[in-house]
Amino acid sequence: MKKFLKVIGVVLAMIVFIGILFFAVDYSRVQKQEKPIFCVNISTYRDGGTKEYWGLGYKVIDFHTLEGYDDIKIGSWFMTYSDNEEIRK
Repeated sequence: MKKFLKVIGVVLAMIVFIGILFFAVDYSRVQKQEKPIFCVNISTYRDGGTKEYWGLGYKVIDFHTLEGYDDIKIGSWFMTYSDNEEIRK
């Protein structure tokens, strides 16, 4: 039983480490206004092409609105499209 718990602990630690590594790489890319690598596109909005990506514990929203707002934001899975004040102006 102890060996099984050790294996589960190691697997969970690896998942956390990989999640942190993926977030660091995608965070760096978002700061340079580039699309994330380790995320999956889950939706595209009909506002000019805004795309929402999900990663391992984080979310990236790539804004492209008809009004001309063009930016990329990174945050938790609880971040929503409407949370951003800049697009409502």
